[in-house]
Amino acid sequence: MTATIAPTQRITSSRGPGFGAQLLSEWTKLRSVRSTWIITGLAIVLSIGLSALVAFVTGLTVDGWSHDAQTGFDPFLGGMAGLLFSTNLLIVLGVTAVTSEYSTRMIQTTFALNPRRIRVLAARAMVVGAIGLAISAITIPGMFLINQTILGTYGFETYTLSDTGVARVLIVYVVARGLICTLVPFSIAFLMRGTASAITTSIGLFALPVLLAPLLPIWIQQNILQFTPDMVVDSLAGITPIDTSTYLSETPAIIVVAIWIVGSLIVAGVVLNRRDV
Repeated sequence: MTATIAPTQRITSSRGPGFGAQLLSEWTKLRSVRSTWIITGLAIVLSIGLSALVAFVTGLTVDGWSHDAQTGFDPFLGGMAGLLFSTNLLIVLGVTAVTSEYSTRMIQTTFALNPRRIRVLAARAMVVGAIGLAISAITIPGMFLINQTILGTYGFETYTLSDTGVARVLIVYVVARGLICTLVPFSIAFLMRGTASAITTSIGLFALPVLLAPLLPIWIQQNILQFTPDMVVDSLAGITPIDTSTYLSETPAIIVVAIWIVGSLIVAGVVLNRRDV
């Protein structure tokens, strides 16, 4: 008599790695990409460098300014010129963290190894957000300190961290601006998948409301523009004057910032789950 032995089958799981392993994988992936370090370095050097340059030029030319220009100059806001670079480079960071894999088709391999797409999105969002926070934690205080130091040597009345409102601006710009400028473009990249289109859309979302606000009716400013990312962060930071049409009080501003960040990620997750890679 011979016994028939049924062939054994290896049971495999389609669940993929745990979230901790996924988080480490996303960090390793972004860390190994040269563009991540290039963008980080440029954001730090260019933003702080531009603020220093503006401070030097201001100090050298202030004697030739009109009286109104001299009295109307704000040493604090005037020294945040580097936001031009840091904002745009945070946008590029958030977008390329997604589109670089779509352009090389590596995204197919990523989701083949990790079938839970929402887990991949959440882990990558946490890593990208952490990098954005780290960049902002260096650039925002760096711009402030170097600008105030340089302007102080030219006799300007400068600010310190103990002055009213200064700490609030710096904290909001580091946390809220660092996250919203990184994660909203990150979400847009999952929706559009193309680097150029996602960067263009994101820059337009952040820049156009500020540029167009003076040209648009008050109703649009009060009911649309005040809820756009850049405007709401400025309201939360206390930079937007209370009597302006784009001002939003503190609690609503916090809610709107959270909606932009969390809401954009939810939309990206829904689309990612429903759409083919």
